[in-house]
Amino acid sequence: MSAKISNLTREAGAPMRGTVSEDHGSHAVQFYKDDRILLEDLNHFIGPALLSGNSAVVIATRAHREGLSRLLTVQGIDLASAAKHGRYIALDAAETLSQFMVNDWPDQALFMKFAGSVLSLASTAAESDGPIIGYGEMVGLLCVDGKVEAAIELERLWNEIAKTHSLRLRCGYPINSFNREELGASFLRICEAHSFVVPCEGHVAPKSEKERLQDIANLEQKVAALEGETALRQSEERFRHMVEAVRDYAIFMLDPEGRIVTWNQGAERIKGYSASEIIGQHFSKFYPEEDLQAGKPAAELEVAVRDGRIEDEGWRVRKDGSKFWATVVITAVRDDAGNLIGFSKVTKDNTERMLVLKALRDSRRELHDSEDSLRRLSLHLLRTQEEERRRIGRDLHDSLGQTLSVLKMKLDSLSGTIGLSSHDPRNQNIAACVNLTEDCIKEVRTIAYLLYPPMLEEMGLKSAISWYLDGFSKRSGIRTTFEIAPDFTRLPRHVETAIFRVLQESLTNVHRHSGSEVASVRLFNRGGMTILEVIDQGKGMPTQHSSEFRQEGVHALGVGLRGMEERMRQLGGRLELLSSPRGTTVVASVPVEVPSIIDTASA
Repeated sequence: MSAKISNLTREAGAPMRGTVSEDHGSHAVQFYKDDRILLEDLNHFIGPALLSGNSAVVIATRAHREGLSRLLTVQGIDLASAAKHGRYIALDAAETLSQFMVNDWPDQALFMKFAGSVLSLASTAAESDGPIIGYGEMVGLLCVDGKVEAAIELERLWNEIAKTHSLRLRCGYPINSFNREELGASFLRICEAHSFVVPCEGHVAPKSEKERLQDIANLEQKVAALEGETALRQSEERFRHMVEAVRDYAIFMLDPEGRIVTWNQGAERIKGYSASEIIGQHFSKFYPEEDLQAGKPAAELEVAVRDGRIEDEGWRVRKDGSKFWATVVITAVRDDAGNLIGFSKVTKDNTERMLVLKALRDSRRELHDSEDSLRRLSLHLLRTQEEERRRIGRDLHDSLGQTLSVLKMKLDSLSGTIGLSSHDPRNQNIAACVNLTEDCIKEVRTIAYLLYPPMLEEMGLKSAISWYLDGFSKRSGIRTTFEIAPDFTRLPRHVETAIFRVLQESLTNVHRHSGSEVASVRLFNRGGMTILEVIDQGKGMPTQHSSEFRQEGVHALGVGLRGMEERMRQLGGRLELLSSPRGTTVVASVPVEVPSIIDTASA
């Protein structure tokens, strides 16, 4: 940065490439700390021009306009007369900005219109052919407001308008608006946008080459000092703000003996002590009596010295005597030579978290203790449901089915007894009643067998599935195939029932939803599991349902499948769905060796 400052800092009046000649145009930047020195420099800059008959335009804050007016008046300049005739135009910087700023950015067309009219007025009123003298603080206001890029753009616009007007312009920036390290690059860009730089305490009176070089050296030294001071101050401020702003953590420093030397708001909130009460005290006063008797505070410092840091959890004591569960990190702090200069200590109050975890552990223990009872109850409900289905199925078959059979026989007998011709309408009605009765018998038998197929209990899954698939194909028109391992043997009754129910529900879904013309069923044992697969070649699940299933499993789907999934879960197994545009596969798996709790529940 200093080298660039050397190249940019020139005497007043040195031309800038692309601007008007040295005699008629220049664009300077003046950085200032002291308003008094700034006003004196402006008095030297503007006063001689007004006395020579030139015009001046000042766009500044109210305080600077009033201060400059007083100094110019002392020189004997009649500002009222100059303002009346348009040779002295004084405008408020903030109000002037509002005339051409659009969305916090200088609008080029609006600026050119404004600046052109003001400079034309001043040029017309001038009593000599010298350049217009201008001073502006609009860029300074933008920079102070954090709009550095907008300020640089405004400087560019001033350079553009200087190509068509005879103008000597100076722009003022408070130097403290560049006191952050990240603004160093912006500071250089602002300097590069001008034909010369006026140092903070500089002025525009003619100087010798030696004096000019001395000014440059002073400015370089100040810039370098500013950079160093800014970096250090920012580092200190960031750390201080971070520590002070944190209220969820107690962050403080200890000296090598364990006495407290710093204290933040979080420490005051958590432990109850103000800084004036606790600084200088030993940190052991935060420990409960049992830890003090065990020498825990000193032992933790020893470990931190040896290992660099120590982490610990345990009870700590507040000012009012109440306890809280603390998570603590103590770190040994050393200087560049490796000498111990103290400890940093960070404490977090995790009482609520610890109590929640304890409650969770207790709940899990209670849940584990009651899990067998819940599973027994669930299995009992499922078994009761199957028994009820069996009873209803038998009642339908043995009672209603038998009654319908007797009714059919009576109708058959009636048709033969009355001796009516086959073309007699009465005989046709009797024949229709016989057919309806026969259909009812078939329907009742089918419903009874679906509720609880006797073949499942008597002959097992192999025969029951073959029988069910044959009836399903006739009812639905869907072709089915069945593969079963040759060595497949009987399973416990409740396991066979659960697998059969999954088969029923799966094929019902194939018929209702898939649009598939075929369905394949496979039953086998693998890896200690009995596995049923029902495969279709339909359209698969819609994308939305497929996404929901991936996130939530079978519970994202219908009530029937949720019931089947619960059956599998109670048996220690699981139900899976694999779906794609080429079809859906339902996979039900249960352990070959049924858990003892299942055997007990089934007894």
